[in-house]
Amino acid sequence: MKPLGGNTLQFEAENDMVSAREAEFTSSQNWVSWNDPISQRELGEAIAQLESRYAQLQFQVEKLGGNAVQMTSKPLGSHLPSQYISPTQPLDNAHAHHNVVGFNTSFSQKPNTLLSLAAARRGLPQREAPHRSNPGTHSQIVMPNDTARSKSNSRRERKVDYKRVDSVWDSTLYTFKLQDTAEVTTNSKYDKYIFHVRRTFDSEGKYRNTVVDIKSKLLRECLQDVIGNVRGVSLVDETPKLDPNLLFLYLEDFRSHRKKLKQVEPAGQGARERKKNQQRIDKKRKELKVLVKYLDKDYAKVKESLYPMLDSGIITFDYLWALWKPGTLIYSSTYGFAEDPRVFKVDLAVRHSSLLRGEFYFVDGKYLEFDGKRFGHGTLAEEIAEFQGTRKITSLPFYPLSYHKDEDGIRRMLVERGKKFVALHGAHYKAYSGIAYNKRKKGSVVKFHIQQSRIMIDPAIFRRINPNYCLSNVRPRDFDALSDLGLSDGDDDLYECFSSDNLQGDDEPKVVSKTTKDSDCNVPVTKALQTDLEARSKAPQPQLSATTSGKMVERTSSTDTSGEERTVDTPEEDDPDVCLEFTDEDYLLASPVVLGFAFSEKQWLELAVSRVHDIKWNEDAWDSLVLPPETKDLIQALVKSRKQNATQTIDDVIQGKGKGLVTVLHGPPGTGKTLTAEGISELLRCPLYMASAGELGTDCRFLEADLQKILDVCHAWGAILLLDEADVFLEKRNMQDIHRNALVSIFLRQLEYFQGILFLTTNRVETFDEAFQSRIHIALRYEGLDSKAKKTIFKMFIDRVKAFGKLTVEPFSEEDLKKLAKYELNGREIKNMVGSAQDLAMNKNESLSMRHMQQVLDIHVKFGRDLRGGTGYEDAMRSYC
Repeated sequence: MKPLGGNTLQFEAENDMVSAREAEFTSSQNWVSWNDPISQRELGEAIAQLESRYAQLQFQVEKLGGNAVQMTSKPLGSHLPSQYISPTQPLDNAHAHHNVVGFNTSFSQKPNTLLSLAAARRGLPQREAPHRSNPGTHSQIVMPNDTARSKSNSRRERKVDYKRVDSVWDSTLYTFKLQDTAEVTTNSKYDKYIFHVRRTFDSEGKYRNTVVDIKSKLLRECLQDVIGNVRGVSLVDETPKLDPNLLFLYLEDFRSHRKKLKQVEPAGQGARERKKNQQRIDKKRKELKVLVKYLDKDYAKVKESLYPMLDSGIITFDYLWALWKPGTLIYSSTYGFAEDPRVFKVDLAVRHSSLLRGEFYFVDGKYLEFDGKRFGHGTLAEEIAEFQGTRKITSLPFYPLSYHKDEDGIRRMLVERGKKFVALHGAHYKAYSGIAYNKRKKGSVVKFHIQQSRIMIDPAIFRRINPNYCLSNVRPRDFDALSDLGLSDGDDDLYECFSSDNLQGDDEPKVVSKTTKDSDCNVPVTKALQTDLEARSKAPQPQLSATTSGKMVERTSSTDTSGEERTVDTPEEDDPDVCLEFTDEDYLLASPVVLGFAFSEKQWLELAVSRVHDIKWNEDAWDSLVLPPETKDLIQALVKSRKQNATQTIDDVIQGKGKGLVTVLHGPPGTGKTLTAEGISELLRCPLYMASAGELGTDCRFLEADLQKILDVCHAWGAILLLDEADVFLEKRNMQDIHRNALVSIFLRQLEYFQGILFLTTNRVETFDEAFQSRIHIALRYEGLDSKAKKTIFKMFIDRVKAFGKLTVEPFSEEDLKKLAKYELNGREIKNMVGSAQDLAMNKNESLSMRHMQQVLDIHVKFGRDLRGGTGYEDAMRSYC
């Protein structure tokens, strides 16, 4: 190393070593190397010698541009605006006549990376080029840990204290620098006021909104008494921030509260304490007076425009906020269907804006809901898009109930419906007719029109089977969203802060609203609710049957073998929700729908409470079944015993295995196999779930899950499961069809652990796999109908036509019935023949007679002859010639 003049020294290579020549160094002297090959090790040795000799100095290396590198010395303790990392690229492969940074360095390959100039035996400082510095990166000094540096550090005396500093960006040096932390200043001159009306502006100086900061503790107490616990308002904060529009909605309440304070007698033991409390009350009245005065002054023009509109029943979009006072009862419809009105209570309303949708109001409300275990408040969200000019308030999608033209009538109707909703909590087997709803992804709602279907109402099973269905969580009726569960505004599991373009930052009133959807329109399940559902799913499922009112009752339990009925749709007696009393307002706010399953549609649906009614049981279904008496007695005894005495039957070696009843009904078509299952379900008044191969499918990837789901709900509801035409799942396995073998194996395993009642019908029992034989408890063969049975069935259907009353029926003699019984017909064909004869007679406006029956039977006989290879078969073959 040699001096070049001034403060500049040059590194030179001498016999692969670099030596530091004598020179007196002071701060800010520079060294530059060029045109000499030098290795990283040699550079490290040179710098180590310099630092060892001049311990009062510290060194940094930085890139100047191109291949030039500058090394700078500064006194110890000075701030070096450099960033240090470990070496990443050795510089050993040097070429002559290149500068130090020209030796196979890697920073040209990765832009914006730090230089890798350090000694091989110790870490030297490395820094990014000045023109590549990132203002957002925090700089930190890492001191070298070599022996020489350690000696230098040991000489410095450190102050036993701490210092607050700020790391700020120096735009001149393009790096961070440290400076003393600025003292926190307060606007003490404004603290003497009881509240601030503060306008906020964005970074460009544009007006955003106005916020009222409550500074007085007494005024905060008054607001708590008047406003109460309103979502989006935290009056427990030291300085609550409120929207002045919200305060304006409570203007008359503030006046009333101020008058009430005048009549309040001060509390206290002695005169001094009462005097102190009286002064406190007087101060509250004064502060409320100031708040009322501010609202009257600032909203004078608003009242001039708003009040006449409200009196006329019209509103503009800019004044919609005036309709959504928290606690207001809102009249709305169920998914846009006006025949199912509903009422909810406003929690909060927020104005939003988006580039795609423009301006709109988001109104969040609550209503009475039941989740299968407890009653509580559910949440819903309604929206109103921006509109121009004025509109009638009653023309809005939802509006305050007080503006409805028949408010009293609506209240009475909804209160009665609410009582019905409360009565339907739990599991109920009912009938239904009309529109039902099913929510799909992205918030769309599909409407189903159901014609006289049996339904099972069971919110708990609905939520367990459909965990991703978009449903509101149910909170206790006295639930405080942010205090009862220890949640904060930042909890994302249940709540989300909404902010529009005009509501941003910490200066705004906090707006908290419940989140109701996920990516698949999924409702997030609370931990408590998840525990409830898991407990219910793991607990032994009760065997249920319906009373005359459709209420599901359990006849036995694992510990009760008396056989007495007990309801299972209510919580335990020690549950606090059992003694809940509902007010008329609770009934008014009750959900318009219950969750359940429609057996005819095979759909989980939201069922309108107003269209649920009791089942009209078919008392004659079992008696109309034409079977030998001993067969009917056996079926009835088996099914009834399994339902009422399930716990008293013997168990398998493995617990829970083989406790179901599997019955196979086989025989020719139309002999009463399906009617047997239908008739026994009517006799015992229990649900009948009719499944088919089309519903289950033949894809073994989904069959097991779908079948397990059906078996689970049938067992939970005590339903009889009828699998009609089960040949496809029970057929013999073979070596060639692996897919069919998988279906049979799945079915065998599921039957083994099913604990309910299953009827399998088939007319090809000879194709069954032999493994099913041991899993079938009883198999009943249905023979073709004899003449006596056919006479009975003909007479039964003719009597039904007569009872229907739409058509007169001429008497059928015994000879007529014998003649009809000679035809080769099964029960289903007899029903079809009588129905066709009825249509023929009605079309001719004649009484049903033997002549109509004969005409229909003649056509049927011709078709049967063609079907069995008659003239129709010959005609079909001739067409191929």
